[in-house]
Amino acid sequence: MTTVSFGADGTSVIKESEHRIKSSTEKTVYKMDLIDAEGKTTQSRDIELYYKKQGGVESTLFKFTAPPVVQGTGLLIVDEAKPVNDIWMYLPATRRIRRIAGAEKSNWFMGTEFTHEDFEDYKSNAYSFQLDKEGEACGAEQQCFVITATASAAAEKDASGYSRKVYWIERETMYPVRIDYYDKAGAQAKRLDVRKLVKVGNYWRPQVYEMRNLANGRMTRLTALSREVDSSLDDHFVSQRYLRAE
Repeated sequence: MTTVSFGADGTSVIKESEHRIKSSTEKTVYKMDLIDAEGKTTQSRDIELYYKKQGGVESTLFKFTAPPVVQGTGLLIVDEAKPVNDIWMYLPATRRIRRIAGAEKSNWFMGTEFTHEDFEDYKSNAYSFQLDKEGEACGAEQQCFVITATASAAAEKDASGYSRKVYWIERETMYPVRIDYYDKAGAQAKRLDVRKLVKVGNYWRPQVYEMRNLANGRMTRLTALSREVDSSLDDHFVSQRYLRAE
């Protein structure tokens, strides 16, 4: 088990995780599979992610590139350390960028088991973090910090669709390998599992993300096909201009 060199409370674990896993830029190409409750893939999509951290602002842009029914649809999240992030969506059918209002971020994203807010990071400025366990088994030979996150900012509490999130952060890589999502009534609604962690440059990244809806049994799987971190990335790729580009 890895010796932890920072104070083991919830907030310090989250901050160490952020420090260890956040690159300055990232470009990833994913295959997205929509999987029904019987385990059958109902649709496959291609989606690109662009991320850039600059001057205290973190911008993340997702854009579908295939199939034609979703091609050009995109989502842009701008994190300026405000209680609620700015989220923008572009739909080719309307040819307009629409701002996702606070409470709308809990809406489902394009028929997947992800909501808009699931693509946000820890949002440590808007949450409080409680360390529940320090060495919980979370794999054949892995141990995790288990941390409960609850919204501390009133605006985030109102906007989020969750009462709390529970992060399972693997001690060796400090990567969140599992996230449990609890609805407003306190019942577990979804679970995200990440698999096949590999080193990309200085950072650990999963090859596979699986978001499972515990109510309907459906799952959305993201599989990384290619990834670049800390490479040169023009601001254009995390802009509203690129969001609307088709």
